[in-house]
Amino acid sequence: MNGGFKVRIHFEASDSGFSGKLINPSGNETVLDQITSDGTHLHFAVNKLNLSYDGVWHEDEKVWKGNLTFQQVYPLVLRRATAEDMGTVVHKRPQEDAISAGPVPYVEREIQFANTTAHNQIAGTLSLPTGDGPFPAVVLISGTGHNTRDEDVWGHKVFLILTDTLTRKGFAVLRYDKRGVGGSSGDYDAATTADFTSDAQAAVGWLKTQPRIDGSRVGVIGHSEGGIIASAVAASDKGVAFVIMIAGPCIRGDKLFVLQSAMTAKAYGAPDDYILKRKVFDEELYNAIISAPSESAALDRAKAMITHGVADKIIDANEAESLAKDLTTPWERYFLAYDPAPTLARITVPVLVLSGSLDVQVPAKENLAAARQALKNNSNATVVELPGMNHLLQDAKTGAPNEYDEIEETMSPTALKTITDWLSMNVLARRRKKIVVRTPVPFPARVPELAACIPGESNAVTVHISSRDPAADLFCYANEFPPGRLVVNEQIDAVDSWGKLRQRKIPSSGRVFTRRKRNFLLFG
Repeated sequence: MNGGFKVRIHFEASDSGFSGKLINPSGNETVLDQITSDGTHLHFAVNKLNLSYDGVWHEDEKVWKGNLTFQQVYPLVLRRATAEDMGTVVHKRPQEDAISAGPVPYVEREIQFANTTAHNQIAGTLSLPTGDGPFPAVVLISGTGHNTRDEDVWGHKVFLILTDTLTRKGFAVLRYDKRGVGGSSGDYDAATTADFTSDAQAAVGWLKTQPRIDGSRVGVIGHSEGGIIASAVAASDKGVAFVIMIAGPCIRGDKLFVLQSAMTAKAYGAPDDYILKRKVFDEELYNAIISAPSESAALDRAKAMITHGVADKIIDANEAESLAKDLTTPWERYFLAYDPAPTLARITVPVLVLSGSLDVQVPAKENLAAARQALKNNSNATVVELPGMNHLLQDAKTGAPNEYDEIEETMSPTALKTITDWLSMNVLARRRKKIVVRTPVPFPARVPELAACIPGESNAVTVHISSRDPAADLFCYANEFPPGRLVVNEQIDAVDSWGKLRQRKIPSSGRVFTRRKRNFLLFG
């Protein structure tokens, strides 16, 4: 491909036609579903990936020249492989090698959890620091594509490195295979971003119930499309404690794809006049698809516009054969129309948004401007542009995807430190402290599930109260306490954040809180 990143295609001819497979830079093989050629034109496709190639034979150069379509369009030149090409190229992965060398200061176990809404079983890995806990925890949410729990992209196990870093800092980490991938059940091809969000919500719900996990400090970290999903999970679940978006889109999908296509084409050396014409064409095409009342109507509109695009020499004729279908799948139509900004604006917990300045897939300038606007009312939001980094937060030269596989580091140590420093300040520094709560009568049976009973005292428990909003935490326990007065062994400042908790001063250093006819007396 232009710029130097290589794929291998293996074809075999038989009496019944052609068969073959595609080997990507990571060494993963994918069987081709369709292969047709008349000697001058070549077409192949992988239906489950919405991937296709259309090329024309150039006799003078002995090559096929065409376009590979996979989420966007890449120029791809195919030539007969030499012995050198067939040799195994092994790129160093020093961060992964260091983990493999071990030993590691944490334990891992294979797990499964259910998404009861979608009737899926999701498989994953839970990594736990050594010790009794309870530990703060995070769910990792991967980006677009058939990703396993390690988010193995272009020869890099992104989530393996992130998990190792976080677990060494005291966080439990859950990473999982996307639905229909690896050990997880479900239909990947029919899923939209909303469906993948449902899986992530199930992951958070499952993690909160696990022993040794501090359910009040469970957050989400998403990469690329996973960042959109992470923000949606936090907006819908007020129990999510924090959000980190790594190269996560903060602008509407159609606008993102227009920017992405233009920046990627520029990185691969396309002429400026072509980039401008294609940008205008893409904007009109996406608007037509979004406004269509149905998938079939969207397909008809796309086909008609692409035909005009071919006539105007904006769209390559070979690309046109599959482009309309690729752009009107359920996932594509949902993503094109989805604007993450209103969802981001509803988040009140700490948020970290990270982008690399060289990211051509989610361009930093426009994306981070949208993030700052959406999060302007969240005093706990941090938006950071990391200089010289690409979409994977690798230290890069151009940011083009052709560099991903060639770069040895999986994720920049600077990026990892930015993440862990933010977590230390916004999560670890807000450790929950233990206080003793006593009531006039024994606690109901359910309370020990929420807090630890004190031996020998049936009417006393130890509860965990956060330093950030202690009154809110005590309020959450209120429905489980018996009627009457609650006596707490230290002064707690109250925050009437909902307008549901009324405060009135009483003699002495304590305060009384009243809710639903239940009085709570807090003594210093």
